[in-house]
Amino acid sequence: MKIVLALAAFVALCSGHAIPSVPGDNSEYVEGESRYIWMPDGEGNSHLVDLQEPIDEALLNARNGANNQYWLFTRSNQNSRQILTNGNINSVRNSNYASNKAIKVIVHGWKDNGDSHVNTVIRQAFLAVQDVNVIVVDWRSLAGSSYNTAARGAPGIGQHLGNFLVWLINNAGGNWNNVHLVGHSLGAHIVGSAGRQAGGRPSRVTGLDAAGPGWGSGNSNTLSRNAGRYVEAIHTDGNVLGLMNVIGDTDFYPNGGKHPQPGCSILSNSCSHARVLDLFASTIRHNRFTARRCNNIREAEQVNCSGSNLNMGNAVINKSGSAKVSDIMKIVLALAALAALSHALPAVPVDNSHYVEGESRYIWMPDGEGNSHLVDLHEPVDEALLNSRNGANNQYWLFTRSNQNSAQILVNGNINSVRNSNYASNKGIKVIVHGWNNNGGSPVNVAIRQAFLAVQDVNVIVVDWRGLASSSYTSAAGGVPSVGQHIGNFLVWLINNAGGNWNNVHLVGHSLGAHIVGVAGRQAGGRPSRVTGLDAAGPGWSSNSNALNRNAGRYVEAIHTDGNILGLMNPIADVDFYPNGGRHPQPGCPGGINSSCSHGRAFEFFASTIRHNRFTGRQCSNLSQAQNVNCSGGNLNMGNAQINKSGSGIYALRTGSSWPF
Repeated sequence: MKIVLALAAFVALCSGHAIPSVPGDNSEYVEGESRYIWMPDGEGNSHLVDLQEPIDEALLNARNGANNQYWLFTRSNQNSRQILTNGNINSVRNSNYASNKAIKVIVHGWKDNGDSHVNTVIRQAFLAVQDVNVIVVDWRSLAGSSYNTAARGAPGIGQHLGNFLVWLINNAGGNWNNVHLVGHSLGAHIVGSAGRQAGGRPSRVTGLDAAGPGWGSGNSNTLSRNAGRYVEAIHTDGNVLGLMNVIGDTDFYPNGGKHPQPGCSILSNSCSHARVLDLFASTIRHNRFTARRCNNIREAEQVNCSGSNLNMGNAVINKSGSAKVSDIMKIVLALAALAALSHALPAVPVDNSHYVEGESRYIWMPDGEGNSHLVDLHEPVDEALLNSRNGANNQYWLFTRSNQNSAQILVNGNINSVRNSNYASNKGIKVIVHGWNNNGGSPVNVAIRQAFLAVQDVNVIVVDWRGLASSSYTSAAGGVPSVGQHIGNFLVWLINNAGGNWNNVHLVGHSLGAHIVGVAGRQAGGRPSRVTGLDAAGPGWSSNSNALNRNAGRYVEAIHTDGNILGLMNPIADVDFYPNGGRHPQPGCPGGINSSCSHGRAFEFFASTIRHNRFTGRQCSNLSQAQNVNCSGGNLNMGNAQINKSGSGIYALRTGSSWPF
């Protein structure tokens, strides 16, 4: 990043005046004096901001509050937004908006958007505890500009928001007694302007670490007590990215209201500035942070207060507080809240040893090269990406013994793409589907494709869905149904128009690909003769109706190698195999922090069974026996290339530690 000083600054230098220094961090920042400050975007990346940068007036005129988008979420559409348009009553009537339910409005800050963490974590918290209308305001077109320009435009964003709420309640119904506005950083000042534009009628307004730079006592557009009937501010990075001075009826100062908040590095204020989001979301869900009233700001900063109690945050609409008796009277989190903090905030793990399916928020997942990525399972699904990179973007790569290493592209609906290929309708069809952050050239496809062609003269179709697979895990998982349905429709079209026999169709998928072939098989009416799921993806799939199950084909088999972490542990198929107990670490894989090797063992085992067919499982009476590899029932070979395989039950076996195992 470079800073280019204006010519005027150069002239000043020649006159003996110093050029303002560019800081390496915010340790020297002084509100109202410093020129430069480091500020985070919605991804936590820091940007150097020049607080003397001129306002872009043309951009303000082009991207003002008239560009606001209002996204409605309810319990009927918790993850799929509905767009409400100011002045268009049909946009409301055609949505799930309910005038008899409360309205929660969430506004993000600089360099954020409607999909940013602030909106997701608070929206999900509200809908988890209350049946309400949640309206997320997306003002990214201006928020994405320079900080000074975005800050200057904040009042206009807020005024348009206030006008929208007045129109909504007047025309579609609603009750100001049930309106709660919530904003983070610049968004806190925006909800202040919105509340004042609506005549102070919102029942409650919450400012989350209201932006500090440029927003001190001299700015009349700052969040203040006249924004609503009860205005609350929560300070977590006072005197740097956030304001420290009192601005609401009640001001909370968790952990002194300053950087560093517990768990945040001393090197970056961005964590402390964002910590307010998780604190507030936690209060919505649990409402257990009890604060003590302070006599002065010094007591608040030192968390040394002994006055009366009041709970910070929460979702109570008719909340009130008495801190406005004096400008210096504060409310601060009691020390008891500090003890609760470690339980309230999601910890970012260094490995998967902590992971509990359905409870943990973070997990490390591998890509096709075995590199690990930290995945936030609460990250919102990118709906726009799902619409643009859905199953219609699937590519179908044909390999046969005549073109074992050179793909021929088959196009759904284009019969010439099939006629001009080596596809043979009298031969079996093997379909292979990769998982997250993989593609058609990943090891899972190569190993299994080469194994099939080594032992059988068949059509091998590799499905490449990298366009969606390379997105966030939550978005890729959200797109699984579409990817699978398109595969199912492609196979129906292929067999109906180019020939083929469902008795000779075998679908194979690894990780998310296992659930994709499950969807594909069901889309095809369960006609595939055989479906194999290789360590079907676990996170988010334990109670998901789109998960691989027995309805995907005439015989469905699952091989588990990293159960309860990256893969599912519970039985999901006609036959479930648990090599070496189905858990990490698999033989030859390092124990401890990274289970990606164990997750990948599933496709390596399967490729070996295609070539050698020598892994014999023993039937188990229950899952516990399988996990302990202590089974004495009948025999059944795991995997292999047989198309007419059959069986039922749970099986376990032991393997070696290196190829061919």
